[in-house]
Amino acid sequence: MKDEKLNSTIEVFVCNHKRDGDESCFDKGAKELTDNLKKWAKEEMQKEIKVFRSGCLGKCSEGIAITCFPQKKYILDVKLDDCEEIKKGLKEALQKLKT
Repeated sequence: MKDEKLNSTIEVFVCNHKRDGDESCFDKGAKELTDNLKKWAKEEMQKEIKVFRSGCLGKCSEGIAITCFPQKKYILDVKLDDCEEIKKGLKEALQKLKT
């Protein structure tokens, strides 16, 4: 086993769970949202924000579910159209953590 430190300040987990026959974040556009956030974080945030695709966060009935650390908070009822607002919120959270 090997330990390795994450270099990011904020970690974002986007539920990409897919259920057969039941509602799930994947069916609500989570893959596209995650791809967009991952690309943005990689290209613009200098690895300070890291976005991960996650399994079920237990909130699929509340829209696409996102959780952020170290804030330990959920962002729920997310839609694809919310991507720019999420980016803005993550940038603001990063600035608060730096001060």
